Amino acid sequence: MIQNKRDLGGLRAADGRRILPGMLIRSAHLFQAEDADLRGVSAVIDLRTPGERREAPDRVHGRTYLPLPIFENLTAGVSHEQEAEVQPFLDMAGIYRRVVTECAAALGRVLLTILRHDFSGGAILWHCTEGKDRCGLTTALVLEALGVDRADILADYLKTNEVNLPKALAIRRQAAAARGEAFAESVYQAYIADERYLLAAWDAMGSGYLTDTLGIPAEAVARFRRTVLA
Repeated sequence: MIQNKRDLGGLRAADGRRILPGMLIRSAHLFQAEDADLRGVSAVIDLRTPGERREAPDRVHGRTYLPLPIFENLTAGVSHEQEAEVQPFLDMAGIYRRVVTECAAALGRVLLTILRHDFSGGAILWHCTEGKDRCGLTTALVLEALGVDRADILADYLKTNEVNLPKALAIRRQAAAARGEAFAESVYQAYIADERYLLAAWDAMGSGYLTDTLGIPAEAVARFRRTVLA
């Protein structure tokens, strides 16, 4: 079973066209994935750290597996290695800013891999652990490349709370009982999707992020749009 999985098909993109279903899929980890969960998928991008991959290896059932970490090391509030501990008073918006500025090379590699995927063989799926931060930022960039309105990108990002909010509230209660309200609030903020986080990332990106910062060729974007939009 895969948590927080959704097909981006149907979202309105450039020139009024829509993303075709069965092409672009984002999710949480695949540690418990069954073969049927990946029906129609030909390639999987794993955005997690090496430590996360060792602790909960993906089950891809013969699909092409592409480990492309956004960052290599434990990062409080984002990665979920067993030794990770959420620090009190985490600035999640600030973390998003750092990811899009300090990890731009890795984000560019991931985005270009998605854009150049051979869709004749099936969909491409990308994921992190919760399907929220690294996966959320990657999804936002993919949708930006397709010309999806940012209001719609934000709405898709916030859908993660349909899955994560009950978990976040339960973890918050446990953390409050064990370590107090301040720590519990930091844990809660690390598990939810909040529009402030994505807005902070967009602010840090500035204009021309895809082409100027990530170095994505215009021809790759044009070909991608021709392939996945109708």
